[in-house]
Amino acid sequence: MIGLDGATFSLLRPLSQQGVLPFLTSLIRGGTAAQLMSTRNPLTPPAWTSMTTGRSPEVHGIYDFLRPAYLGDGSVYLKVNDRRDNHCETVFAMVNRHKMRGTALNFYGYAPPPQIDGYVVSGFVPWKHLRHGIHPQSLFDSLKASTDFDYRDLGMDIGEEKKCVQGLHAGEHEEWIELQNVRDRAWTDVTCRLMTEDRTELTAVVLDGPDKIQHLFWRYLDAECHSGEPGEWTDRITQLATDFYRQMDDNIRRMVETAGPDTNVILVSDHGFGPTTEILYINQWLAEKGYLTWTGRAEDDAKGQLTAEKIRDHLGMIDWRKTVAFCPTPSSNAIYIKPDLGNGQGIKPDDYLAFVQNMQAELMELRDASGKQVVVGASPNKLRGRSFVEPCPDITLSLRDGGFVSILPSDTVVKDRVLADGTHRPEGIFIGHGPAFKRGEQLEPLNLLDITPLMLTLLGLPVPRDLEGRVPVEALETGITATTGAATATVAADEGREEVSDEDREILLRQMQKLGYMD
Repeated sequence: MIGLDGATFSLLRPLSQQGVLPFLTSLIRGGTAAQLMSTRNPLTPPAWTSMTTGRSPEVHGIYDFLRPAYLGDGSVYLKVNDRRDNHCETVFAMVNRHKMRGTALNFYGYAPPPQIDGYVVSGFVPWKHLRHGIHPQSLFDSLKASTDFDYRDLGMDIGEEKKCVQGLHAGEHEEWIELQNVRDRAWTDVTCRLMTEDRTELTAVVLDGPDKIQHLFWRYLDAECHSGEPGEWTDRITQLATDFYRQMDDNIRRMVETAGPDTNVILVSDHGFGPTTEILYINQWLAEKGYLTWTGRAEDDAKGQLTAEKIRDHLGMIDWRKTVAFCPTPSSNAIYIKPDLGNGQGIKPDDYLAFVQNMQAELMELRDASGKQVVVGASPNKLRGRSFVEPCPDITLSLRDGGFVSILPSDTVVKDRVLADGTHRPEGIFIGHGPAFKRGEQLEPLNLLDITPLMLTLLGLPVPRDLEGRVPVEALETGITATTGAATATVAADEGREEVSDEDREILLRQMQKLGYMD
């Protein structure tokens, strides 16, 4: 499985027509393709976790990069999610139970690495801590000793990531785009090396460069929202961003050719992409409705940008004694409702249903200055008659332009962006190629919950009966059938574990801001 973070047919299709993606185009024509629908909030942590467990966020418990926690006085702080917060068995563990091995490369939420029979190199880990994100340890020693690439390219380097801030001169933009090429090539090198030296039955890797390029340079890639003055600068950035996809195509070619013609290959993305042209200040809306109260420290967001320093201090801008509902992070696109912990500061269980339904109705009535609807979806997550892992968002928002919310104070609830940015969409990609897949097929949309059942079926293994997805048999050649097996294992969150350090938390916050999750 080759994961292309954020890949979308709305961009790949025109690039293919321009001749930028010859190898990927050949895979589509010689295989099966479909849109791949993401999680309710189409975001990296819940989406990749759902894809590799076959379970929804309410079951595995990963909704965002961070999760809110309550103190006894009713105030809120944020914790960093990691592998130990995932309550579900992964496809790699399922494969192990049937005496097969697996390789997981550059997935979010795989640190500290699970002790699987195979290989793990975790994603979203600073290179200085990469040793603690790799299993087995001998693999780290091997990668560090490599002479054909620098193992540090596999980790996050905030000193380089911060160069993506818009407005820098062309030379730094070029260097930053090349950094994404270098990182994706490094992950490709590792994937090819492991398949050549010690192949496991299941190999899965994520290339996260597409997501980063699209967040920052969408308006240069999408002809329908192309902005900026025509000229050498615009042409240069457009060419650099387009060339990134030429390199991505070559990375895909190398991995598929290394795998060999008898290998089934699937290409997937955790979500799609599109333009965002406005900012919704959701906590400001909650304040104006009386659900949230700012402290005297709160300052209006004048630039439409949330720096890492501000998100670190954001929770201190809220008067928790007078607040009953809040959005903790921009990437969550969610509202959490404080429960009454016995101090009279939250919502009592008997009042919860009416409270949620009233807020949902108010959100759907939110209008901009021209009277147009802003929120197109406000989905309650705890009213559907099914269990969920806490802390589960009470309401997940879908915005009309697909963007992320802002959690800062503002003089107005909705503001236009000066220039269009790239943001997530639910419609990702699925491409299946190899001996098991039909040729030249275009299918109706699949769901990312279908991917784990599909991978198990391609390996000839039974699909656990409690997975939420299905095997898309319409993509497969006649004679390939799915079988049902025992239930998956429940993974309990570790108790008494060592918490993530302030340094690691700050690194993740800064990474989120640089990647466009923090408006």
